[in-house]
Amino acid sequence: MRGSNSLSGFPLLQDYQLEEMWRRPQPGHPSLAARGREGWNWRQRVQYAVGHALNEYFGMEVEVRREVPVQYVLEKWWPRQPNSFESLFHYWDVKNKVTGELSKICAFNKDLLVPVMLYEQFCTSVPELKVDISLIVQAAWQLSAGADSLLIQKYIVDYNPNVIHTFQHLTNVFCHYAFGALPQLIEVYCLLEGKKISFIPGPSSLRQSLDYVQLLRDSSEDVHGRTERCRCGGCIEQQLSQDSSTTRDKKGEQEAKSRKERLFGPLLFS
Repeated sequence: MRGSNSLSGFPLLQDYQLEEMWRRPQPGHPSLAARGREGWNWRQRVQYAVGHALNEYFGMEVEVRREVPVQYVLEKWWPRQPNSFESLFHYWDVKNKVTGELSKICAFNKDLLVPVMLYEQFCTSVPELKVDISLIVQAAWQLSAGADSLLIQKYIVDYNPNVIHTFQHLTNVFCHYAFGALPQLIEVYCLLEGKKISFIPGPSSLRQSLDYVQLLRDSSEDVHGRTERCRCGGCIEQQLSQDSSTTRDKKGEQEAKSRKERLFGPLLFS
């Protein structure tokens, strides 16, 4: 299960690549990650700092963690120069907002003790869809005994609905095939907005997530297989919409419409 390489020879969907795709600002924009860290934009630099700070903070002994402010840990990883930020004011504004929000989140979650997964990358095969998925689990906590008691958390710099939906559905499918059960709760923290989005998987969640991952797989294969077409997130989103209205089960246009409504249903905000 662990590792980033494809397990079965099926196409591989990797969460961080999908996230970069959704955030890609312009058609044909080259991958910033491919240029190395010196080519990162401000959002990528902040995400890097947040990831390392939380990995260090949640990895501490519980007694130590309660005595060490998370902002102290974040300071160690925060970009030293305002390079790639829009201005010096933007640099300090983002830093203050992210620091304040992480402090509130960690105070609120002080009852969570030892994570069962912490910034680990996993790969699992989904034979039903003939695809492998690779997922980076930032933090996962076991709320009680049993595989269905997982709380899985994701921390992102700013709100992006496509990134959040993709993470939700990939997580549902991953947990079902890796652990045999859906998570009890999925939480996504959007740091600049101070927003927490919670998903509570229900009886129909797996089917919805499998449908979404299948559409994502098919759309990615189609777009990446045609060099004359754009590979940005906007075009993938358009292709997802087209695919969802012409589903392959041939059960009619009304069923395709219902599927789309289920896939992009309401989010639970707290």
